[in-house]
Amino acid sequence: MKLRQRLSAAKKAFLEPSRVLEAKPDMSGPEKVLGQMQRESMAWSNGPNRWERVHALAKDGLARAGLEKGRMLEIGGRRNPRDKDFPNFDYSALDLENAPGADVKVEVGDITNCPHIPDQSFDFIFSLDVFEHIDKPWLAGQEIQRLLRPGGVTMHSTLFSWRYHPCPIDYWRYSAEGLRSLFPDLVCLHADFDTEERRRDIRGRDGNALKIDALGGWRENVRVNYIGFKRN
Repeated sequence: MKLRQRLSAAKKAFLEPSRVLEAKPDMSGPEKVLGQMQRESMAWSNGPNRWERVHALAKDGLARAGLEKGRMLEIGGRRNPRDKDFPNFDYSALDLENAPGADVKVEVGDITNCPHIPDQSFDFIFSLDVFEHIDKPWLAGQEIQRLLRPGGVTMHSTLFSWRYHPCPIDYWRYSAEGLRSLFPDLVCLHADFDTEERRRDIRGRDGNALKIDALGGWRENVRVNYIGFKRN
């Protein structure tokens, strides 16, 4: 049937060339999809940014657990510490390297194996865009559960879908269930996807630059967040 319609349209166009100029494009196909995706690519900028969303979720998790203060450990926080965003907590960072001149206390260590840190040392353990760079995340989950005090909260925000970004190495992507499975001894307060920036244009930088496609860049950006609580 479609073939007949195309042949009929071609015949009419041949007999009446002016009809071709007057015809409107069929927006039921790829053009419509492309236009919709381009609109979605800008929609994310009208809402709260990534950190505002993560921070609000973290504060909600802490409130649900009734945790207002204590010792906080941020994994991988030496370059961009979040100490000022949680002012009621005694903050320190755990990173693979030291940070001379940093304004925060930095503990050097590997979250997959840090026996030099005693059990139940922290009330709040947090990471942002770290778990995709951990080679053995199941070991990190075990250590975090060990380091968390009873009544404590841990939150991790990482990636389900994002461009490849080795800094220094990019290992993993997580579903909500996959991230939750790393913490079997904790009560799950939240485990879900964040699709706010799904169609954001992420083209990559430096050595991670991507070949630009018809849509202008990388277009599948989905975060995943987990919050867990350790029973008393």
